[in-house]
Amino acid sequence: MDISILVSVHKPSEVLENKYIKSIQVGSALAKRRLDTTFHDDEGENISTLNKSYCELTAQYWAWKNLDADYYGFCHYRRYFNFSDKEYKEDAFGNIVCSYLEDGVRKKFGIDEPHIEKLVSQYDIITTERKNLRHLAGGYRSVIDQYEAAPLLHGKDLHAVLDIIDEKFPAYSKAAHAHCEGHITSFCNMYILKKEIFFGYCEWMFAVLEEFCKRTDMSKYSTEAFRTPGHLSERLWGIYYLYLQEHHPEYKKKELQCVFFEKTDPQSLLEPAFSQNSIPVVMAANNRFVPMFAACTRSLINHTSSENNYDLILLQSDITPENKQKLSAMVEPYPNISLRFFDAARLLTNYKLKANAHISVETYYRFLIQDVLPDYDKILYIDCDLIVNADVAELYHTDVDGYMLAAVRDADFLGQINGANPATKKYCETDFRMKDPYNYFQAGVLLLNTKEMRTAYTLDQWLTFASQPYKYNDQDVLNLYCEGRVKYLDMAWNLITDCDHTRVSHVIVHAPAYIMEEYQKAHANPKMIHYAGFMKPWHRPTEDYAQNFWSALKQTPYYEEVLFAMMNGVSYWSIYENVTKKRHFRNVIMRIANKLLPKGTIRREKVKKIVRIFHHA
Repeated sequence: MDISILVSVHKPSEVLENKYIKSIQVGSALAKRRLDTTFHDDEGENISTLNKSYCELTAQYWAWKNLDADYYGFCHYRRYFNFSDKEYKEDAFGNIVCSYLEDGVRKKFGIDEPHIEKLVSQYDIITTERKNLRHLAGGYRSVIDQYEAAPLLHGKDLHAVLDIIDEKFPAYSKAAHAHCEGHITSFCNMYILKKEIFFGYCEWMFAVLEEFCKRTDMSKYSTEAFRTPGHLSERLWGIYYLYLQEHHPEYKKKELQCVFFEKTDPQSLLEPAFSQNSIPVVMAANNRFVPMFAACTRSLINHTSSENNYDLILLQSDITPENKQKLSAMVEPYPNISLRFFDAARLLTNYKLKANAHISVETYYRFLIQDVLPDYDKILYIDCDLIVNADVAELYHTDVDGYMLAAVRDADFLGQINGANPATKKYCETDFRMKDPYNYFQAGVLLLNTKEMRTAYTLDQWLTFASQPYKYNDQDVLNLYCEGRVKYLDMAWNLITDCDHTRVSHVIVHAPAYIMEEYQKAHANPKMIHYAGFMKPWHRPTEDYAQNFWSALKQTPYYEEVLFAMMNGVSYWSIYENVTKKRHFRNVIMRIANKLLPKGTIRREKVKKIVRIFHHA
């Protein structure tokens, strides 16, 4: 049994290929780049040049004219059948949605040779589940209603196809009107058909579309409307499917769920961008944080040396192509600076990692560095909410042999455990068992000895550690598992600012005297200014060292964008106002509680237990 399931691709994409599933580049005749795929739709007899209007049908036409098989199947680079016996939850459009084509999906959805062969051998027709339009997003009354509601398509085109069928293919008229006037339909042009059925369908379908194109002037259509033959073919398959049900009840049919993969761009581990004098610097951000990353990068560029090559890598998962283009343009004038983007989220899909407060899930990306860049044995990681005030090459050349990493002691944390926050001290005594919490470091700037880190723990181990609940997320994990193997840097390399102008007077002032002294010295001449904390310069322009951020941001494409957001989006100020109100309310409550429930009394402890019960309920 020869089964050929073609997966249409038009750009480099990951494909779940096997003995039965092969990729085909559609629109090959029009493409600037010929992809390394199994098939190309411009070989042999073809309509590859019509891909802009016929879409993935150019693959079907090619298979019809050039491929010999017992069964012909068609999927897309982001859509596959669920060949498994299990039914999965669908979205509002009737798709099973997955983020990535990770290893486990083959087994989960049976996209492997045994499942495919077993299922296909039992049926003549396999297609996607027919859906009730009334129950899907939009709640359309009929196929015609849905097509007419499409904002970039022309409803008259579907009526024109019905007229063509009535006139030239009257045997299909009953099925055509029943399908288009009904509310049950098929999506995606996905099916696996026995040879004679596929050939019969192609002969009819392409004849209908050829006649439609002869009668229809699409020269003024929009880009999406120019794809009308492709859109119409989805309705033609629904018509043909009804026709087969009525005229060939002997055919065995099976409807399967459709699995939609959001991201299928190919991705491999990163090699060094430069062959020598390379300073690898890794950062992490989401699309919302792009302006801050731009300011950080601009400040880094301003302090680079022509003697070094700077290999900048941004770990991300959702940054738009537009923002990638803007950011890349920032480094384009500098031949000794490279900027690359790596989709990091897919490596975290099997782990339960939680963010809290103002910390996003991107904070966990730093664990991936040792695997993402396997050819580097030492890498500098910096947070994006900081401004660089010196050449990072100076920090990178710090000797970390024998250590797992180099970092700066966290003056804020040490102030907390030394009296500013008894809860943090208790946390260190009960849940977070560092041997010496006074060696706790701030993880916003890390010089990683990745060779030693790989030897100590695998990526899976790091992420398993990070899946446990910690107060300060991954920072706690790094402190706990690197303890005793940390080289401590001058605090000037990670000067955490006086957040809300209260961090020093309320917290750091409690730290050991030598820490306070080091902090004051670093504050006078910082090499990296880190806006760690809930209040940032883009929340309030009068924050500590805010002028350095704004100076760098002005040199990026995002200055006006951030200003506009601050002027029009109350959310920035509300962050500060809400925190301030909560803090004031808590202080009032605590003053009352201290009078009514003095510390050390039995009744105070009883009330605390009751509060904890309700807090965790």
